[in-house]
Amino acid sequence: MSIGAKPCISRCVITRVRTPGRAESRYPSCPYAFGEIMKIRHIVRFALTAALVVLAGAGCTSSPSAPDHAATTGVTSIDVGVLPIIDDAPVFIALQHGLFKAQGLDVTPVVLNSGEAATQELISGKLQFAFSNYVTTILAVSQGAKLRVVADGAQTLPDTNVIMIEKGSAISSVADLRGKTIAVNALGNIGSLMVDSTLRTYGVPVNSVKFKVVAFPQMAAALQDHSVEAAWMAEPFITETGEQSGSEELADTASGSMTNFPIAGYEALLGYSQRHPSVVAAFQRAIGQAEALAATRSVVEQALPTYISPMPPQLVAAVHLDSYPTSLSQTRLQRVADAMFEAGMLKQPFSTQQLLTP
Repeated sequence: MSIGAKPCISRCVITRVRTPGRAESRYPSCPYAFGEIMKIRHIVRFALTAALVVLAGAGCTSSPSAPDHAATTGVTSIDVGVLPIIDDAPVFIALQHGLFKAQGLDVTPVVLNSGEAATQELISGKLQFAFSNYVTTILAVSQGAKLRVVADGAQTLPDTNVIMIEKGSAISSVADLRGKTIAVNALGNIGSLMVDSTLRTYGVPVNSVKFKVVAFPQMAAALQDHSVEAAWMAEPFITETGEQSGSEELADTASGSMTNFPIAGYEALLGYSQRHPSVVAAFQRAIGQAEALAATRSVVEQALPTYISPMPPQLVAAVHLDSYPTSLSQTRLQRVADAMFEAGMLKQPFSTQQLLTP
């Protein structure tokens, strides 16, 4: 991703960008300023292991106090964890179209590097809602975190999540990935599951490859400097990397058993959901309306440049989009848990009904 600093333009708003364990900063959220933020942030590994269990055991899963000003203004302020990818475009569609405001919500997007980071921030009480991949959510709940999925987020369509290789690479097939290093934006998340499925489809043992955590915006550079031989990417980084450096698609991980696969949704702590049902319902209404609007490609295209930088018109027009389901389905969520169990990511079967129970 090109991240040269440029002057902010009129659509800039102030958002908060956090990395867990670091001081919070405030930056103008225009495309160019955000690119500069991504340039200076550390790439952090957010492992959903003992840390999440400790947080849950320490009582951090109790409902955080939202910065709620409704008593005096009729508006509730909430922080929502998001990623700089196409999957959570509905958040920014809702902001653009005033859908949150119409529901009495003042939403601040908190931009993070991975769903694991968003879930960790949510559990620690720093967010009221978080956009996170379902693999991370299910792992956290299986380890004791009290989370609830309040709205569906994104479902795969072809070429939205692929394994990329450098132009001219000696790798010509998935079988050639044996012994190679693959970049993922976090360990043990949806990327790991999708890569695992693709490797197994081609008869490649998962333990024959190495995974390296690299933030999406840095993956193109990692391919070019050969610190990794392949990278699991999401849009818009797939299209951008192909256009700017000539990197090529090796395999579409959103195919085969991963076709139309549920990727991610919006989660909240169980305690928060129980204590603030009206806020949760307002958030659900706004996101549902935004997801309905997202069925029109031009609506998504208008939102992308407001939070992904830079997004020139030719890139916006070329990216592949996910689908944005407007309702939650326990059947869809169960596909994720079953795939995780089959891949050995869960020690026992997991019923996703517990993610939906009030």
